[in-house]
Amino acid sequence: MKHFRFSIQLAFFALVAAIVVGCAALGAPTPDTFNQKLAVGVASVTEARNTATTLLQAGKISVADAQNIQAQADVAREGLNVARGMSATDLTTANTRLEVASAALRALQAYLVTKQGGVK
Repeated sequence: MKHFRFSIQLAFFALVAAIVVGCAALGAPTPDTFNQKLAVGVASVTEARNTATTLLQAGKISVADAQNIQAQADVAREGLNVARGMSATDLTTANTRLEVASAALRALQAYLVTKQGGVK
């Protein structure tokens, strides 16, 4: 029963990922302001952490892989925090830092999507 519950959670995360990709493809509004982009980044960190936990519990990734994903999420979150701090004094540099963190999160999310259907 425990494995079944994790399979449902995994399917849910896959569905959410598909919806997000689908909305983007349909031209759904994208974040425009620094604060909107920052909020998306923070939500992406949380999503990556939750997905890694679900994949680990479902046996789709190893403990070492889950730890690495969490470490990468930590780095991305720190980058978002640095960007937030810079935004008060240098919005141009803050936007650049935000984009770097966002690119890392997109790569992490792409990796997690590949693991949702694969095996450990």
